[in-house]
Amino acid sequence: MKKTGLVLSLGVLAVFFFVAGAEAKDTVSIMWAEYDGLTPEYAQNLEKAFEEANPDIDLKIISTPWNEFHDRLITFIGGNQAPDLSVIGTRWLLELMDMGVVEPIEQHLSKELINNIEPAAMEARIGNVLYALPVAIGTRIMYYRSDLIPKAPETFEEMLEVALKINKPPDLYAVGMIGQKYVELTEFAYYLFGNGGDFFERNPDGTYGKSIVNNEAGLGALTFMNDLVNKYKVTQPGVNAYKRDEVQNLFLSGKLGVMLSGGFTASLLKQKNVNFKWDVAPMPHFKGKPQSTLLVTDSIVMFKSAKNKSAAAKFLEFFYQDKWRLEFDKLVGFPPVTKSLGKHEYFQTPVYQTMIASTPSAKGWPLIPEWPECNDIIWEAIEATFLGQKQPKEALDAAAAKIDDLRQQRKK
Repeated sequence: MKKTGLVLSLGVLAVFFFVAGAEAKDTVSIMWAEYDGLTPEYAQNLEKAFEEANPDIDLKIISTPWNEFHDRLITFIGGNQAPDLSVIGTRWLLELMDMGVVEPIEQHLSKELINNIEPAAMEARIGNVLYALPVAIGTRIMYYRSDLIPKAPETFEEMLEVALKINKPPDLYAVGMIGQKYVELTEFAYYLFGNGGDFFERNPDGTYGKSIVNNEAGLGALTFMNDLVNKYKVTQPGVNAYKRDEVQNLFLSGKLGVMLSGGFTASLLKQKNVNFKWDVAPMPHFKGKPQSTLLVTDSIVMFKSAKNKSAAAKFLEFFYQDKWRLEFDKLVGFPPVTKSLGKHEYFQTPVYQTMIASTPSAKGWPLIPEWPECNDIIWEAIEATFLGQKQPKEALDAAAAKIDDLRQQRKK
């Protein structure tokens, strides 16, 4: 009996220590963006390798489609279920800071990691405090069928001339156009920035003033976009049914002559080994206006609610190693954000060099807390214009007034 009791006691203790050991494992969760080109296998391999290197940490990667990302993240935060870490569009940072949920990140990371990040990529450094690490950065460029277009157009006017020549629906549509509300306002930004425009006035202290999307530059941009769709009819029909992915799929299938996009499109073109010739060029601009394009950065934030910030920081240190960053950058098609990969031979190609050369004159998204709502308001104006419900001026005047009213209400 005593032996049996001893064996049982030891068994119970063994189970107790096993369970206790299992419970002692730290869990780190990260909301992970499903970037174009980024395979599920990459996330699976990253998770497995990290857990093998850190057996005391259980990593949970929450993969999320980009177009649903912002709203799903806000829902998690509102329900007190924020992950420990999350990819974000850097333009969402001020919204999250307004909510009081973001943890300054630099204090948790090694100097080696911070010093290996390109300073120009640290858009999330505000008031000399770094709130997030850049995960992806890149300017937007023009993709075109080089087997149909011998010389890349430098201006949007030249692009229209080319479009009128090559447009042969339904086999080929000359220019791709996103027409359905999307989490990003990229399409309008290309034409707006290329017309010397911007979204807001800038005050002397660098803060954002009134919305100017309805000024001459904004009106010219939307009018030109609408003409491509409804006057010249050189885009795919029914543009209001197309988000970015659908337009990109048209180009990948060889049914578009021109598409304005980011480095991820090049990654997909290579992965799919398309049967047509293509090339890239700087984003066109309007005649008489300086060349400009959109610069997009995404970042990774740590939330104040993270239960084990040191374990979360371990994941970031692991993910930013050259091995994992190189594979990530290759798959998503963005230039590297780390200095150690900046001169890697993989990035010495026309696609990457075009993006890098476009950076000095590029503009980013406005860093204001209300930007996601402003994005939606302008999208509604674009959709109404494409559908013929409003003229460009009427649509943009209403959008600018609505944006100014929204921001004024927030100040009260």
